[in-house]
Amino acid sequence: MEFYWEVVSRIAGIAAFGITGYLFYRFVKPFLLESRYAWCIGLAYFVALTILYVMPWEIGGALAYAGGCLAAFLVMYFMDSRNLEQKLFLTVTMYLLNWISHGIVTSIPRNILFQILLYQPYVSARPVFGVVCYVIVEFLSLVLRFLIIVLFIRIINKVYIRKKENMSRRELAFMLIIPLLILLGYISFIFFSNVYLADFGKYIWSVHPQYTWIEVLYQIISFMGIITSLIFYQNIKENYRKEKENVVLSGQIADIKKHIGKMEALYTDIRGLKHDMGNHIMAVENLFLKNEQKEAIDYLSKLKKQLVEVTTEIKTGNPVTDVILAEKQKEAREKGIDFKCEFYYPEGTNINAFDISVLLSNALDNAIEAARICEKPYINIKSWRRKNIYMIEVRNNFAGILIVDEESGLPESTKGGAENGFGLVNIRKVAQKYFGDIDIEQKGEEFILSVMFVVEEV
Repeated sequence: MEFYWEVVSRIAGIAAFGITGYLFYRFVKPFLLESRYAWCIGLAYFVALTILYVMPWEIGGALAYAGGCLAAFLVMYFMDSRNLEQKLFLTVTMYLLNWISHGIVTSIPRNILFQILLYQPYVSARPVFGVVCYVIVEFLSLVLRFLIIVLFIRIINKVYIRKKENMSRRELAFMLIIPLLILLGYISFIFFSNVYLADFGKYIWSVHPQYTWIEVLYQIISFMGIITSLIFYQNIKENYRKEKENVVLSGQIADIKKHIGKMEALYTDIRGLKHDMGNHIMAVENLFLKNEQKEAIDYLSKLKKQLVEVTTEIKTGNPVTDVILAEKQKEAREKGIDFKCEFYYPEGTNINAFDISVLLSNALDNAIEAARICEKPYINIKSWRRKNIYMIEVRNNFAGILIVDEESGLPESTKGGAENGFGLVNIRKVAQKYFGDIDIEQKGEEFILSVMFVVEEV
């Protein structure tokens, strides 16, 4: 019977490795760029623990699980070398989740099952039946442990909102304070129980049952501490992100004010040109009457040049968007980008020119940034209206693979300062102000941004 008990114990241990390896994969998958290969992380964890488990020399459980986590961390880093700090935090967190779930299950539910099923005279008298009961206990313990870790992972994934954002070394140091304190407490529990066993020859929980409840309470508080620190960290990140968004938006507002100032100066020049038009016509007539055709042609050329300087090539129906699009067209052409514009401002609707200006500035800045590194770069912007739906579409070529964040629905930013991401956030805010939204799509090597508005006649 001892042989069968050992076989069941071995199988249960390896099954536990498989379960936690699978859960490790599920835990880190949302944080990876190439999530389809996340199963390799769980497999590495399982294989490493299984090898350590079947070795002829004994390795402590805490050290063995640390070895499995190390193997998973190395594979995770090999698959996605960015954001090393976050991967280290995830690895430490998974190690703690495994310990917390194991402690909760073995301290109370598993002991209760042993009392009910195994520590009975009827079972003790029938060894075969005892092995069957042991199989049932191990199976139920694995199921309960699986459910606890699944619950923990779901809570963490819900709290950890921006999973693709980089974690700095300072943030990692802050986030590891509580996990390291939890590990210290974990080591303390092991130390005290071993000392008690060495001194009295008995397990401390056999003599003092309340010890078990204290340990379980500590494990639950440990998980709450992890969640609390994670919430605090996410709040700090969100406040910082909002500050950055406001800084970016303030800069755009200042730029738009400059555009409005340029438009006012342009109108002043146009009014001045219109005021002097009669004098210009009389001057040209006099030159022709005096048969001074060459001077008349030179005069007309200068007049034409002056007229071009006070007008824009792009006509949208709104002077502010005329200037913004003209400047973006000039910037794009200076960088060798073919710029085509079929944009028309929705006159007679509730849409504010300032909001459209914010949208155009952000969208075209992103398009220029993406297209300038491509071969034969281009940007096409157009708009149209169907009843109360107004659409703006920006197309540009894009060298790369579009990776969309699952939480925000926006592409991952390629800029260190994440201004590109803030730009898309501001575009979405403008669209949602008019009960619309944005859609982002990649077709081959083309990036397509579509913005929808619900407009009203005014």
